Amino acid sequence: MNSKSKNCDINIMIRGIGGQGVKLAGTIIGQAAIIDGRSAVQSTKYGSAITGGETRSEIKVSTEKIIYPRITDIDVYVALTLDDLENYFESLIYITALEVAKEIPEPIKDKIILAPMIEIAEEAGSIKAMNMVLLGILNQLFNLASPEAFIGTIKYLTDERFNEINIKAFQKGLTLDLTKYNSKEVLSSADVCRIKEG
Repeated sequence: MNSKSKNCDINIMIRGIGGQGVKLAGTIIGQAAIIDGRSAVQSTKYGSAITGGETRSEIKVSTEKIIYPRITDIDVYVALTLDDLENYFESLIYITALEVAKEIPEPIKDKIILAPMIEIAEEAGSIKAMNMVLLGILNQLFNLASPEAFIGTIKYLTDERFNEINIKAFQKGLTLDLTKYNSKEVLSSADVCRIKEG
């Protein structure tokens, strides 16, 4: 089983399908972290189909120099589809959309954080902004980079026509009251993966 002895780095895997913005989410995390003076590496793997096929983004963020860029142990596993939730990888913490979690695998029930990402994305203006809601939630939980670095990176990497929606979705995720959907015990357990300075 995975364990963390210090909180200077985090390994994240995001799994979804083509069209959900998985690669973009990973790229934004990496760029925002670098803007804030942290080290980051990101890689993306695709399934056989560009649209509708599996997409996986792996991101490592650290306050120290990254010596080995590949992810061996996953700290945070994000599933954006039911299939990815059912076929999960071993991790310390799991995150998925409330709308996706029709049935949660028994072994991870005490380690999963839920949020109504699709509903929030629609409130922000587009269901396609679900990945931006996710970014806000991830940063709220794990201190990946400053909100300013995220917003600047979102503006730089996304079409300016959708900047307002994307930033609104990110901010909604960042300020979402996760205690409405999760126990304090589960949220507290996520703190072991939170990046701390010093």
